[in-house]
Amino acid sequence: MTGEQQHGRVRNALVWSGVGLLAGALLWAAVLVTVADGDVFEGTGGWWMLSCLVAALVLVFGVVERPGTERTRGGYLFGMSWAIGAGLLAAWMAFPRDTFAATTDSRWSFDPSPSAVHLWLVACATVIGCALVLSGSGRADPRPFRWSTLYSGAGVLAVALAGALVAQLVVPWVPHREGGAEGDPAPVPADVSEEGWSWRPPMDTDITGVEAGRHGPIVLLGDGAVALDGTDGTELWSYRRPYDVVTHVWTEDGHVHVRHRPRTEDDTNEDLSMAQFEGGDHFETARLHTETGALVDEVSGAPRPSVARPGEHSEEMVHETLSLPENCVVHRTEGYGHRLAGVVGCVDEEHTESAVASGDPFGFPDSEVEVMVVAVDLEEESELWRTERFDPGENERPRLADAPGAPAVVVGNGPDGRTVVLGADTGEELVALPEELEASEDLIGPAQVDADGAVIAAGTGGRDLQTTFHRVDTSGEITDSAAVEDVYLDAKVGGDRIAVLDEAVVIAEGGDPEHDGHAGLVVAPFGETTSLYDEIVLPGETEHLSGLVKVPGALVVSMEDGESQILRAFVP
Repeated sequence: MTGEQQHGRVRNALVWSGVGLLAGALLWAAVLVTVADGDVFEGTGGWWMLSCLVAALVLVFGVVERPGTERTRGGYLFGMSWAIGAGLLAAWMAFPRDTFAATTDSRWSFDPSPSAVHLWLVACATVIGCALVLSGSGRADPRPFRWSTLYSGAGVLAVALAGALVAQLVVPWVPHREGGAEGDPAPVPADVSEEGWSWRPPMDTDITGVEAGRHGPIVLLGDGAVALDGTDGTELWSYRRPYDVVTHVWTEDGHVHVRHRPRTEDDTNEDLSMAQFEGGDHFETARLHTETGALVDEVSGAPRPSVARPGEHSEEMVHETLSLPENCVVHRTEGYGHRLAGVVGCVDEEHTESAVASGDPFGFPDSEVEVMVVAVDLEEESELWRTERFDPGENERPRLADAPGAPAVVVGNGPDGRTVVLGADTGEELVALPEELEASEDLIGPAQVDADGAVIAAGTGGRDLQTTFHRVDTSGEITDSAAVEDVYLDAKVGGDRIAVLDEAVVIAEGGDPEHDGHAGLVVAPFGETTSLYDEIVLPGETEHLSGLVKVPGALVVSMEDGESQILRAFVP
Protein backbone atom coordinates (compact mmCIF):
# COMPACT_ATOMS: atom_id res chain seq x y z
CA MET A 1 0.00 0.00 0.00
CA THR A 2 1.39 3.35 -1.06
CA GLY A 3 1.58 6.36 1.18
CA GLU A 4 -1.16 8.10 -0.79
CA GLN A 5 -3.48 5.11 -0.36
CA GLN A 6 -2.77 5.00 3.34
CA HIS A 7 -3.51 8.72 3.60
CA GLY A 8 -6.76 8.24 1.69
CA ARG A 9 -7.87 5.47 4.02
CA VAL A 10 -7.17 7.58 7.12
CA ARG A 11 -8.99 10.50 5.52
CA ASN A 12 -12.01 8.33 4.78
CA ALA A 13 -12.02 7.02 8.37
CA LEU A 14 -12.00 10.57 9.75
CA VAL A 15 -14.69 11.77 7.36
CA TRP A 16 -17.11 8.92 8.02
CA SER A 17 -16.48 9.14 11.77
CA GLY A 18 -17.44 12.81 11.46
CA VAL A 19 -20.56 11.81 9.54
CA GLY A 20 -21.42 9.48 12.42
CA LEU A 21 -20.96 12.29 14.94
CA LEU A 22 -23.24 14.59 12.95
CA ALA A 23 -25.88 11.89 12.54
CA GLY A 24 -25.55 10.96 16.22
CA ALA A 25 -26.00 14.62 17.22
CA LEU A 26 -29.23 14.84 15.21
CA LEU A 27 -30.50 11.55 16.61
CA TRP A 28 -29.62 12.55 20.19
CA ALA A 29 -31.43 15.87 19.74
CA ALA A 30 -34.48 14.02 18.41
CA VAL A 31 -34.43 11.70 21.43
CA LEU A 32 -34.22 14.66 23.82
CA VAL A 33 -37.12 16.47 22.14
CA THR A 34 -39.20 13.30 22.41
CA VAL A 35 -38.29 12.44 26.00
CA ALA A 36 -38.48 16.01 27.29
CA ASP A 37 -41.92 16.42 25.70
CA GLY A 38 -41.13 19.84 24.27
CA ASP A 39 -39.45 21.30 27.37
CA VAL A 40 -36.18 21.74 25.44
CA PHE A 41 -37.65 24.77 23.71
CA GLU A 42 -37.80 26.66 27.02
CA GLY A 43 -34.78 27.76 29.02
CA THR A 44 -32.11 26.47 26.60
CA GLY A 45 -31.76 29.57 24.43
CA GLY A 46 -32.50 27.75 21.19
CA TRP A 47 -28.88 27.75 20.01
CA TRP A 48 -28.92 23.96 19.79
CA MET A 49 -31.29 24.31 16.82
CA LEU A 50 -28.56 26.16 14.92
CA SER A 51 -26.25 23.21 15.63
CA CYS A 52 -28.85 20.80 14.25
CA LEU A 53 -29.25 22.95 11.12
CA VAL A 54 -25.48 23.01 10.58
CA ALA A 55 -25.28 19.22 11.04
CA ALA A 56 -28.08 18.63 8.55
CA LEU A 57 -26.58 20.95 5.90
CA VAL A 58 -23.13 19.40 6.20
CA LEU A 59 -24.56 15.88 5.88
CA VAL A 60 -26.46 16.85 2.75
CA PHE A 61 -23.93 19.09 0.99
CA GLY A 62 -20.53 18.66 2.62
CA VAL A 63 -19.68 14.95 2.66
CA VAL A 64 -19.55 13.79 -0.95
CA GLU A 65 -19.68 15.69 -4.20
CA ARG A 66 -23.18 15.45 -5.61
CA PRO A 67 -23.55 14.25 -9.24
CA GLY A 68 -23.97 17.05 -11.73
CA THR A 69 -22.25 19.60 -9.54
CA GLU A 70 -18.76 20.98 -9.74
CA ARG A 71 -17.04 21.89 -6.51
CA THR A 72 -13.83 23.81 -6.08
CA ARG A 73 -11.60 23.26 -3.08
CA GLY A 74 -11.68 26.95 -2.22
CA GLY A 75 -15.48 27.05 -2.29
CA TYR A 76 -15.69 23.89 -0.21
CA LEU A 77 -13.29 25.23 2.41
CA PHE A 78 -15.21 28.51 2.51
CA GLY A 79 -18.55 26.75 3.08
CA MET A 80 -17.21 24.35 5.70
CA SER A 81 -15.45 27.19 7.50
CA TRP A 82 -18.75 29.00 7.79
CA ALA A 83 -20.34 25.76 9.06
CA ILE A 84 -17.65 25.28 11.70
CA GLY A 85 -17.88 28.93 12.70
CA ALA A 86 -21.65 28.70 13.12
CA GLY A 87 -21.21 25.47 15.09
CA LEU A 88 -18.63 27.07 17.38
CA LEU A 89 -20.93 30.05 17.95
CA ALA A 90 -23.82 27.72 18.80
CA ALA A 91 -21.65 25.66 21.17
CA TRP A 92 -20.39 28.81 22.91
CA MET A 93 -23.85 30.31 23.31
CA ALA A 94 -25.48 27.00 24.28
CA PHE A 95 -23.10 26.31 27.16
CA PRO A 96 -25.38 25.89 30.24
CA ARG A 97 -23.32 27.89 32.69
CA ASP A 98 -26.19 28.23 35.19
CA THR A 99 -26.31 24.43 35.48
CA PHE A 100 -22.92 24.27 37.20
CA ALA A 101 -22.06 25.82 40.57
CA ALA A 102 -18.55 26.69 39.34
CA THR A 103 -19.76 28.79 36.38
CA THR A 104 -23.03 30.38 37.50
CA ASP A 105 -23.05 34.00 38.64
CA SER A 106 -24.75 33.38 42.00
CA ARG A 107 -26.94 30.94 43.88
CA TRP A 108 -29.96 32.95 42.73
CA SER A 109 -29.19 32.29 39.06
CA PHE A 110 -28.26 28.62 39.62
CA ASP A 111 -30.72 26.55 37.57
CA PRO A 112 -29.62 22.97 36.77
CA SER A 113 -31.02 21.64 33.50
CA PRO A 114 -30.14 18.15 32.24
CA SER A 115 -31.73 18.97 28.88
CA ALA A 116 -29.45 22.00 28.43
CA VAL A 117 -26.34 19.89 29.15
CA HIS A 118 -27.37 17.20 26.67
CA LEU A 119 -28.14 19.80 24.01
CA TRP A 120 -24.72 21.34 24.57
CA LEU A 121 -23.34 17.87 23.90
CA VAL A 122 -25.22 17.97 20.59
CA ALA A 123 -23.56 21.30 19.78
CA CYS A 124 -20.09 19.98 20.65
CA ALA A 125 -20.58 16.80 18.59
CA THR A 126 -21.63 18.97 15.66
CA VAL A 127 -18.44 21.06 15.79
CA ILE A 128 -16.18 18.03 16.05
CA GLY A 129 -18.10 16.26 13.28
CA CYS A 130 -17.75 19.26 10.96
CA ALA A 131 -13.99 19.42 11.62
CA LEU A 132 -13.60 15.73 10.73
CA VAL A 133 -15.70 16.07 7.59
CA LEU A 134 -13.60 19.07 6.53
CA SER A 135 -10.52 16.83 6.44
CA GLY A 136 -12.02 14.96 3.47
CA SER A 137 -12.33 18.05 1.27
CA GLY A 138 -15.65 16.72 -0.03
CA ARG A 139 -14.06 13.74 -1.77
CA ALA A 140 -14.96 10.98 0.70
CA ASP A 141 -15.56 7.63 -0.94
CA PRO A 142 -18.30 5.51 0.69
CA ARG A 143 -16.70 2.37 -0.74
CA PRO A 144 -16.07 -0.13 0.65
CA PHE A 145 -19.42 0.26 2.38
CA ARG A 146 -18.52 -1.97 5.30
CA TRP A 147 -15.80 0.46 6.38
CA SER A 148 -17.80 3.64 5.88
CA THR A 149 -20.71 2.05 7.77
CA LEU A 150 -18.38 0.92 10.54
CA TYR A 151 -16.83 4.37 11.01
CA SER A 152 -20.19 6.13 10.83
CA GLY A 153 -21.63 3.71 13.37
CA ALA A 154 -18.68 4.38 15.65
CA GLY A 155 -19.43 8.11 15.50
CA VAL A 156 -23.10 7.59 16.35
CA LEU A 157 -22.12 5.24 19.16
CA ALA A 158 -19.66 7.81 20.52
CA VAL A 159 -22.43 10.41 20.86
CA ALA A 160 -24.76 7.91 22.53
CA LEU A 161 -22.02 6.80 24.93
CA ALA A 162 -21.14 10.41 25.79
CA GLY A 163 -24.83 11.14 26.42
CA ALA A 164 -25.13 8.13 28.69
CA LEU A 165 -22.06 9.19 30.67
CA VAL A 166 -23.43 12.74 31.01
CA ALA A 167 -26.74 11.36 32.27
CA GLN A 168 -24.99 9.11 34.75
CA LEU A 169 -22.14 11.28 36.02
CA VAL A 170 -22.69 14.95 35.19
CA VAL A 171 -26.44 15.61 35.55
CA PRO A 172 -28.08 12.42 36.84
CA TRP A 173 -31.85 12.67 37.19
CA VAL A 174 -31.61 11.22 40.70
CA PRO A 175 -28.16 12.01 42.18
CA HIS A 176 -27.58 9.12 44.57
CA ARG A 177 -24.29 8.15 46.16
CA GLU A 178 -24.12 5.39 48.71
CA GLY A 179 -21.41 5.23 51.33
CA GLY A 180 -20.78 5.18 55.03
CA ALA A 181 -18.08 5.73 57.59
CA GLU A 182 -15.83 2.89 58.68
CA GLY A 183 -15.31 1.97 62.30
CA ASP A 184 -17.16 3.01 65.41
CA PRO A 185 -18.83 6.42 65.54
CA ALA A 186 -17.25 9.25 67.49
CA PRO A 187 -18.91 10.12 70.81
CA VAL A 188 -21.14 13.14 71.23
CA PRO A 189 -18.81 15.83 72.64
CA ALA A 190 -19.03 16.46 76.38
CA ASP A 191 -18.16 20.13 75.84
CA VAL A 192 -17.44 22.48 72.91
CA SER A 193 -15.04 25.38 72.54
CA GLU A 194 -14.63 26.20 68.83
CA GLU A 195 -15.96 25.71 65.33
CA GLY A 196 -14.57 22.55 63.79
CA TRP A 197 -16.03 22.56 60.26
CA SER A 198 -18.86 23.93 58.15
CA TRP A 199 -20.93 22.69 55.20
CA ARG A 200 -23.17 24.41 52.68
CA PRO A 201 -26.02 22.70 50.83
CA PRO A 202 -26.15 22.53 47.02
CA MET A 203 -27.16 25.83 45.46
CA ASP A 204 -30.57 24.69 44.26
CA THR A 205 -31.94 23.44 47.57
CA ASP A 206 -32.30 24.37 51.23
CA ILE A 207 -31.73 22.79 54.62
CA THR A 208 -35.11 21.88 56.11
CA GLY A 209 -33.90 20.00 59.17
CA VAL A 210 -31.00 18.20 60.84
CA GLU A 211 -31.20 14.82 62.57
CA ALA A 212 -28.58 12.79 64.40
CA GLY A 213 -27.25 9.83 62.42
CA ARG A 214 -24.89 7.04 63.43
CA HIS A 215 -21.69 8.88 62.42
CA GLY A 216 -22.84 12.50 62.33
CA PRO A 217 -25.67 14.74 61.14
CA ILE A 218 -28.22 13.72 58.54
CA VAL A 219 -29.11 16.95 56.78
CA LEU A 220 -32.65 16.97 55.43
CA LEU A 221 -32.92 19.03 52.26
CA GLY A 222 -35.81 20.36 50.26
CA ASP A 223 -35.27 17.59 47.71
CA GLY A 224 -33.50 14.78 49.61
CA ALA A 225 -30.89 14.19 52.29
CA VAL A 226 -27.12 14.18 52.86
CA ALA A 227 -25.26 12.36 55.65
CA LEU A 228 -22.07 13.93 57.00
CA ASP A 229 -19.25 12.68 59.20
CA GLY A 230 -19.53 14.54 62.50
CA THR A 231 -15.76 14.73 62.99
CA ASP A 232 -14.80 16.58 59.78
CA GLY A 233 -17.94 17.25 57.70
CA THR A 234 -17.10 14.73 54.98
CA GLU A 235 -20.13 13.66 52.93
CA LEU A 236 -20.86 10.00 53.60
CA TRP A 237 -23.86 9.53 51.31
CA SER A 238 -26.43 11.61 49.49
CA TYR A 239 -29.78 11.15 47.79
CA ARG A 240 -31.60 13.92 45.93
CA ARG A 241 -34.47 14.35 43.50
CA PRO A 242 -33.84 17.92 42.26
CA TYR A 243 -36.10 17.63 39.21
CA ASP A 244 -39.14 16.15 40.97
CA VAL A 245 -41.72 17.67 43.29
CA VAL A 246 -40.61 16.70 46.81
CA THR A 247 -43.12 17.43 49.59
CA HIS A 248 -41.72 15.72 52.69
CA VAL A 249 -38.30 14.51 53.85
CA TRP A 250 -38.12 12.94 57.31
CA THR A 251 -36.48 10.25 59.44
CA GLU A 252 -38.50 7.48 61.03
CA ASP A 253 -37.88 3.88 62.12
CA GLY A 254 -34.17 4.04 61.27
CA HIS A 255 -34.74 5.23 57.70
CA VAL A 256 -34.81 8.47 55.76
CA HIS A 257 -38.02 8.96 53.78
CA VAL A 258 -38.34 11.15 50.66
CA ARG A 259 -41.87 11.66 49.31
CA HIS A 260 -41.90 12.77 45.67
CA ARG A 261 -43.70 12.81 42.36
CA PRO A 262 -42.75 13.84 38.80
CA ARG A 263 -43.20 17.46 37.81
CA THR A 264 -46.04 18.33 35.45
CA GLU A 265 -46.72 21.30 33.22
CA ASP A 266 -49.06 22.70 35.89
CA ASP A 267 -46.18 22.84 38.38
CA THR A 268 -44.38 25.58 36.45
CA ASN A 269 -46.53 28.43 37.72
CA GLU A 270 -48.02 26.68 40.72
CA ASP A 271 -47.08 27.26 44.32
CA LEU A 272 -45.38 23.93 44.94
CA SER A 273 -45.82 24.30 48.70
CA MET A 274 -49.44 23.24 48.16
CA ALA A 275 -48.26 19.88 46.81
CA GLN A 276 -47.71 18.64 50.38
CA PHE A 277 -51.48 18.42 50.79
CA GLU A 278 -51.95 16.32 47.67
CA GLY A 279 -52.70 12.62 47.89
CA GLY A 280 -52.90 9.85 45.35
CA ASP A 281 -50.85 7.06 43.91
CA HIS A 282 -48.81 9.40 41.69
CA PHE A 283 -46.61 10.01 44.77
CA GLU A 284 -43.87 7.62 45.81
CA THR A 285 -41.80 7.53 48.99
CA ALA A 286 -38.18 6.41 48.78
CA ARG A 287 -36.90 4.74 51.95
CA LEU A 288 -33.13 4.95 52.58
CA HIS A 289 -30.85 3.28 55.10
CA THR A 290 -29.61 5.99 57.47
CA GLU A 291 -26.08 4.59 57.76
CA THR A 292 -25.26 3.84 54.10
CA GLY A 293 -27.89 5.76 52.12
CA ALA A 294 -28.82 2.55 50.27
CA LEU A 295 -32.29 2.60 48.73
CA VAL A 296 -34.35 0.04 50.63
CA ASP A 297 -37.55 0.39 48.62
CA GLU A 298 -39.97 2.85 47.05
CA VAL A 299 -43.57 2.73 48.21
CA SER A 300 -46.44 4.17 46.21
CA GLY A 301 -49.50 5.62 47.90
CA ALA A 302 -47.78 8.68 49.41
CA PRO A 303 -47.24 7.91 53.10
CA ARG A 304 -46.52 11.04 55.10
CA PRO A 305 -44.54 11.55 58.32
CA SER A 306 -46.52 10.40 61.35
CA VAL A 307 -46.43 13.67 63.31
CA ALA A 308 -49.38 15.01 65.27
CA ARG A 309 -49.62 18.79 65.15
CA PRO A 310 -52.09 20.85 67.15
CA GLY A 311 -54.47 22.68 64.88
CA GLU A 312 -57.75 24.46 64.72
CA HIS A 313 -59.73 21.27 65.27
CA SER A 314 -57.28 19.25 67.37
CA GLU A 315 -59.43 19.59 70.54
CA GLU A 316 -62.38 18.16 68.63
CA MET A 317 -60.22 15.30 67.32
CA VAL A 318 -59.12 14.38 70.85
CA HIS A 319 -62.69 14.60 72.14
CA GLU A 320 -63.98 12.34 69.36
CA THR A 321 -61.25 9.78 70.05
CA LEU A 322 -62.01 9.66 73.79
CA SER A 323 -65.09 8.59 75.66
CA LEU A 324 -65.60 11.65 77.88
CA PRO A 325 -68.55 12.66 80.05
CA GLU A 326 -70.67 15.53 78.75
CA ASN A 327 -69.33 17.95 81.35
CA CYS A 328 -65.68 17.45 80.29
CA VAL A 329 -64.04 19.78 77.74
CA VAL A 330 -60.71 19.38 75.92
CA HIS A 331 -59.06 22.75 76.45
CA ARG A 332 -55.50 22.63 75.10
CA THR A 333 -53.55 20.18 73.00
CA GLU A 334 -49.89 19.64 72.19
CA GLY A 335 -48.22 17.27 69.70
CA TYR A 336 -45.57 14.73 70.75
CA GLY A 337 -44.49 12.80 67.66
CA HIS A 338 -47.50 10.79 66.50
CA ARG A 339 -49.23 11.43 69.83
CA LEU A 340 -51.55 14.28 70.72
CA ALA A 341 -51.97 15.19 74.40
CA GLY A 342 -54.66 17.44 75.79
CA VAL A 343 -55.82 19.07 79.03
CA VAL A 344 -59.37 18.05 79.92
CA GLY A 345 -61.41 20.08 82.40
CA CYS A 346 -64.61 18.70 83.93
CA VAL A 347 -67.05 21.25 85.39
CA ASP A 348 -70.24 20.94 87.44
CA GLU A 349 -73.65 20.58 85.80
CA GLU A 350 -74.49 24.27 86.19
CA HIS A 351 -71.57 25.39 83.98
CA THR A 352 -71.52 22.50 81.52
CA GLU A 353 -73.39 24.22 78.70
CA SER A 354 -71.27 27.39 78.90
CA ALA A 355 -68.00 25.46 79.13
CA VAL A 356 -68.84 23.34 76.09
CA ALA A 357 -69.92 26.39 74.09
CA SER A 358 -66.78 28.39 74.87
CA GLY A 359 -64.35 25.47 74.88
CA ASP A 360 -62.96 26.80 78.17
CA PRO A 361 -63.76 24.94 81.41
CA PHE A 362 -61.57 27.32 83.46
CA GLY A 363 -63.51 30.53 82.95
CA PHE A 364 -65.79 30.19 85.97
CA PRO A 365 -64.27 31.44 89.25
CA ASP A 366 -67.17 30.08 91.34
CA SER A 367 -66.85 26.56 89.90
CA GLU A 368 -64.47 23.81 90.93
CA VAL A 369 -62.81 22.10 87.99
CA GLU A 370 -61.39 18.60 87.98
CA VAL A 371 -58.55 18.20 85.52
CA MET A 372 -56.85 15.31 83.79
CA VAL A 373 -54.30 15.01 81.03
CA VAL A 374 -55.04 12.57 78.21
CA ALA A 375 -53.07 11.34 75.19
CA VAL A 376 -54.30 9.77 71.96
CA ASP A 377 -52.68 8.13 68.96
CA LEU A 378 -54.18 9.82 65.92
CA GLU A 379 -52.90 7.15 63.53
CA GLU A 380 -54.67 4.38 65.44
CA GLU A 381 -57.49 6.70 66.59
CA SER A 382 -57.17 5.28 70.08
CA GLU A 383 -56.53 6.48 73.60
CA LEU A 384 -53.01 5.93 74.94
CA TRP A 385 -53.46 6.97 78.57
CA ARG A 386 -55.10 9.41 80.94
CA THR A 387 -54.09 10.66 84.37
CA GLU A 388 -56.18 10.57 87.48
CA ARG A 389 -58.31 13.65 87.98
CA PHE A 390 -56.56 16.34 89.99
CA ASP A 391 -57.05 19.84 91.37
CA PRO A 392 -54.64 22.32 89.71
CA GLY A 393 -55.00 24.86 92.49
CA GLU A 394 -56.76 28.20 92.63
CA ASN A 395 -56.97 30.36 89.52
CA GLU A 396 -54.45 28.25 87.61
CA ARG A 397 -54.81 26.69 84.19
CA PRO A 398 -52.69 23.60 83.48
CA ARG A 399 -50.43 24.00 80.46
CA LEU A 400 -48.57 21.47 78.35
CA ALA A 401 -45.00 21.82 77.11
CA ASP A 402 -42.30 19.73 75.48
CA ALA A 403 -38.69 19.06 76.40
CA PRO A 404 -35.80 17.77 74.27
CA GLY A 405 -34.67 14.23 74.94
CA ALA A 406 -36.98 11.38 75.79
CA PRO A 407 -40.61 11.82 74.61
CA ALA A 408 -42.12 13.60 77.60
CA VAL A 409 -45.24 15.62 78.39
CA VAL A 410 -44.43 18.49 80.74
CA VAL A 411 -47.53 19.56 82.68
CA GLY A 412 -47.26 22.98 84.27
CA ASN A 413 -49.72 23.85 87.05
CA GLY A 414 -50.43 20.17 87.44
CA PRO A 415 -51.60 18.38 90.60
CA ASP A 416 -51.61 20.86 93.51
CA GLY A 417 -49.97 23.45 91.27
CA ARG A 418 -46.84 21.32 90.73
CA THR A 419 -44.98 20.79 87.46
CA VAL A 420 -44.80 17.11 86.53
CA VAL A 421 -42.98 15.28 83.74
CA LEU A 422 -44.89 12.34 82.22
CA GLY A 423 -43.80 9.76 79.66
CA ALA A 424 -45.51 10.47 76.33
CA ASP A 425 -46.10 6.76 75.74
CA THR A 426 -47.34 5.69 79.18
CA GLY A 427 -48.41 8.77 81.12
CA GLU A 428 -46.27 7.67 84.08
CA GLU A 429 -44.02 10.15 85.86
CA LEU A 430 -40.54 9.99 84.33
CA VAL A 431 -38.60 12.34 86.58
CA ALA A 432 -39.37 13.89 89.94
CA LEU A 433 -38.51 17.57 90.26
CA PRO A 434 -36.90 19.04 93.38
CA GLU A 435 -39.56 19.73 96.03
CA GLU A 436 -38.40 23.31 96.48
CA LEU A 437 -38.88 24.02 92.75
CA GLU A 438 -41.76 21.86 91.51
CA ALA A 439 -44.40 24.39 92.55
CA SER A 440 -42.18 27.48 92.67
CA GLU A 441 -42.60 30.56 90.51
CA ASP A 442 -38.84 30.46 89.95
CA LEU A 443 -39.11 27.22 87.96
CA ILE A 444 -38.90 27.87 84.22
CA GLY A 445 -39.09 24.25 83.05
CA PRO A 446 -37.07 21.24 81.90
CA ALA A 447 -34.37 21.85 79.30
CA GLN A 448 -33.81 18.14 78.76
CA VAL A 449 -35.35 14.87 79.94
CA ASP A 450 -33.84 11.42 79.60
CA ALA A 451 -33.82 8.04 81.32
CA ASP A 452 -31.21 9.20 83.86
CA GLY A 453 -33.04 12.32 84.98
CA ALA A 454 -33.43 15.86 83.72
CA VAL A 455 -31.85 19.28 83.48
CA ILE A 456 -34.24 21.97 84.69
CA ALA A 457 -33.97 25.74 84.48
CA ALA A 458 -34.86 28.14 87.26
CA GLY A 459 -34.59 31.89 87.66
CA THR A 460 -32.11 32.54 90.45
CA GLY A 461 -31.05 36.14 89.99
CA GLY A 462 -33.93 37.98 91.59
CA ARG A 463 -33.97 41.32 89.83
CA ASP A 464 -30.80 40.43 87.97
CA LEU A 465 -30.78 38.27 84.85
CA GLN A 466 -29.55 34.88 85.98
CA THR A 467 -30.75 31.41 85.03
CA THR A 468 -29.45 28.28 86.74
CA PHE A 469 -29.61 24.88 85.09
CA HIS A 470 -29.87 22.07 87.66
CA ARG A 471 -29.06 18.50 86.73
CA VAL A 472 -31.36 16.19 88.73
CA ASP A 473 -31.63 12.42 88.95
CA THR A 474 -34.91 10.54 88.60
CA SER A 475 -35.68 11.05 92.31
CA GLY A 476 -35.40 14.84 91.98
CA GLU A 477 -32.07 15.30 93.77
CA ILE A 478 -29.84 18.05 92.35
CA THR A 479 -26.45 16.65 91.37
CA ASP A 480 -24.86 19.60 89.55
CA SER A 481 -25.64 23.14 88.40
CA ALA A 482 -24.57 25.69 85.76
CA ALA A 483 -25.50 29.38 85.97
CA VAL A 484 -25.81 31.86 83.08
CA GLU A 485 -25.90 35.63 83.65
CA ASP A 486 -26.86 38.70 81.62
CA VAL A 487 -29.34 37.02 79.27
CA TYR A 488 -33.06 36.26 79.37
CA LEU A 489 -33.59 32.56 78.67
CA ASP A 490 -37.17 31.80 79.73
CA ALA A 491 -38.46 31.66 76.15
CA LYS A 492 -35.66 29.29 75.07
CA VAL A 493 -36.08 26.68 77.81
CA GLY A 494 -37.73 23.57 76.42
CA GLY A 495 -36.79 24.45 72.87
CA ASP A 496 -33.96 23.47 70.55
CA ARG A 497 -31.88 26.63 71.15
CA ILE A 498 -30.51 24.95 74.30
CA ALA A 499 -28.45 21.74 74.19
CA VAL A 500 -27.34 19.85 77.28
CA LEU A 501 -23.98 18.07 77.02
CA ASP A 502 -22.32 15.92 79.67
CA GLU A 503 -20.19 18.76 81.01
CA ALA A 504 -21.96 21.94 79.87
CA VAL A 505 -25.15 23.63 78.76
CA VAL A 506 -24.89 25.33 75.34
CA ILE A 507 -27.24 28.15 74.33
CA ALA A 508 -27.61 29.55 70.80
CA GLU A 509 -28.15 33.29 71.11
CA GLY A 510 -29.02 35.93 68.48
CA GLY A 511 -29.49 35.36 64.78
CA ASP A 512 -32.56 37.60 64.42
CA PRO A 513 -33.24 41.22 63.41
CA GLU A 514 -33.15 42.35 67.04
CA HIS A 515 -29.45 41.42 67.21
CA ASP A 516 -28.46 43.01 63.86
CA GLY A 517 -27.07 39.77 62.47
CA HIS A 518 -25.04 38.95 65.58
CA ALA A 519 -25.11 35.34 66.81
CA GLY A 520 -23.08 33.23 69.19
CA LEU A 521 -22.98 30.22 71.46
CA VAL A 522 -22.92 30.55 75.23
CA VAL A 523 -21.16 27.54 76.75
CA ALA A 524 -21.96 27.20 80.46
CA PRO A 525 -19.92 24.44 82.16
CA PHE A 526 -21.53 22.68 85.11
CA GLY A 527 -20.12 23.89 88.38
CA GLU A 528 -19.45 27.41 87.05
CA THR A 529 -21.17 30.73 86.41
CA THR A 530 -20.96 32.03 82.84
CA SER A 531 -21.84 35.39 81.32
CA LEU A 532 -23.39 36.13 77.95
CA TYR A 533 -20.25 38.10 77.14
CA ASP A 534 -18.17 34.90 77.25
CA GLU A 535 -19.94 33.55 74.16
CA ILE A 536 -18.36 32.04 71.06
CA VAL A 537 -19.17 34.62 68.37
CA LEU A 538 -20.23 33.17 65.03
CA PRO A 539 -18.48 34.76 62.01
CA GLY A 540 -20.30 37.13 59.67
CA GLU A 541 -23.88 38.30 59.78
CA THR A 542 -26.30 35.56 60.74
CA GLU A 543 -29.97 35.17 59.88
CA HIS A 544 -32.48 32.46 60.72
CA LEU A 545 -30.44 30.67 63.35
CA SER A 546 -31.93 27.21 63.89
CA GLY A 547 -31.79 24.80 66.80
CA LEU A 548 -28.77 22.96 68.18
CA VAL A 549 -28.43 19.27 67.37
CA LYS A 550 -26.13 16.85 69.19
CA VAL A 551 -24.51 14.35 66.82
CA PRO A 552 -21.56 11.98 67.05
CA GLY A 553 -18.43 14.11 66.85
CA ALA A 554 -19.95 17.59 67.10
CA LEU A 555 -22.70 19.96 68.12
CA VAL A 556 -24.23 21.43 64.94
CA VAL A 557 -26.43 24.41 64.16
CA SER A 558 -27.76 25.61 60.80
CA MET A 559 -28.13 29.26 59.90
CA GLU A 560 -28.15 31.62 56.95
CA ASP A 561 -25.55 34.25 56.16
CA GLY A 562 -25.20 36.66 53.26
CA GLU A 563 -24.18 33.84 50.89
CA SER A 564 -26.46 30.89 51.65
CA GLN A 565 -27.51 28.51 54.37
CA ILE A 566 -24.64 26.94 56.26
CA LEU A 567 -24.28 24.15 58.80
CA ARG A 568 -21.66 24.91 61.45
CA ALA A 569 -20.20 22.21 63.69
CA PHE A 570 -18.64 22.89 67.08
CA VAL A 571 -16.14 20.58 68.71
CA PRO A 572 -14.18 20.43 72.01
